[in-house]
Amino acid sequence: MLESTRLEYLAAMGVVGWVPREPLALAAFRMPPDMPEAEPETEEIVSPQPRQPAPAAVAPPAPQTASGNRPQTAVARIRASISARNDGPSRPAPVAPAGETASTAPVGTDEPREPISPFYLQLWLAGPCALLVEAHEPGLESASPELALLNDILRAVELPPVSRPLADFQWPLNRNPQLDRSAPAASLALNVFMQGRLEGRQVVSIGCFGRSPQLLAGPEQAAGQGIPEGEQVLEGLAPVWFAPGLGELMAQPQRKAPLWKQLQRIMRRWQAEQ
Repeated sequence: MLESTRLEYLAAMGVVGWVPREPLALAAFRMPPDMPEAEPETEEIVSPQPRQPAPAAVAPPAPQTASGNRPQTAVARIRASISARNDGPSRPAPVAPAGETASTAPVGTDEPREPISPFYLQLWLAGPCALLVEAHEPGLESASPELALLNDILRAVELPPVSRPLADFQWPLNRNPQLDRSAPAASLALNVFMQGRLEGRQVVSIGCFGRSPQLLAGPEQAAGQGIPEGEQVLEGLAPVWFAPGLGELMAQPQRKAPLWKQLQRIMRRWQAEQ
């Protein structure tokens, strides 16, 4: 969390003085609040007692250090208690079972996730079919060759043409570099986006054009080279099918034939709703 955000939260809660138990990331060094000095303990005057014979074996008194006579301040005692609580008693390392290599990572360690490249998607509605199209930048809704190709595909499968997108999705969601930008985070955000935008709409099929929309099927699709074949059944969504991007179809016309065969197998799903 940023230092400015943390201070705003503390000010909103009415916290004026605070001491972190552990070092905070991206936080400036902050001294603990001033506290009153502890009063030194007064020595009691003890009246001399009659001398008695010492026992047979007496343990020698423990030597006192030079600093033992100086009283500690309240701040020093607080720091010592926090340090002792954070350190805690040392625990013996668990013994690895036989046959397990020494390079096994300890349980509970979170490795940093590799962020994925930014991408931009547009969501279209063509009758009972939803289309998630990857675009380089906003502008597919204008008179572009990609939009003309998309409408040609829709006419071939007996779907109404599209004119304007329903919504758009841009990853990452914001510019904060501290947030998770990995493939699992993008897959979760994209699924939530699709479920929210299509809630209450009579959508029987979802078509995805491009590589980034494949994250709907899972984060492992971010590094995949091929396109998932057939329809994928996802939780909370209609059956999903995947196709190359519109730019790839224009640059490689030979890829239109496999797409047409796939659409012929699944177009019966939305033809029954029309």
